Amino acid sequence: MFTTIILATALGSSALVEEADRHNLAYTQCLFEEVREARAQSLPTAAMLDRVESLCRAQRLALEEVTLAVSQERGESPAQAQANWNRVHANSIEAVRRAYELRLAEQQG
Repeated sequence: MFTTIILATALGSSALVEEADRHNLAYTQCLFEEVREARAQSLPTAAMLDRVESLCRAQRLALEEVTLAVSQERGESPAQAQANWNRVHANSIEAVRRAYELRLAEQQG
């Protein structure tokens, strides 16, 4: 999910990119696990989003931190880096929400 984000911004140091990849994997795995569990429980979309935000928060924050570092290493200002992260993350969570609603509807219907 976030791999393309990281690869698109990963012009920085090799160690920083490797760290970003590790955090990306951890966050993506958490998202998939928690969305699957929410779907198994037939949770409403809002509850699934709350679950993901709560249970994947540490992974998200770690990914955000390293993504901002990579972006700033590329020359973005802190404000630009944060704005780009916010936009990309919001779009990604929206995609998770839409996919969840489609799968939940199929499951119930």
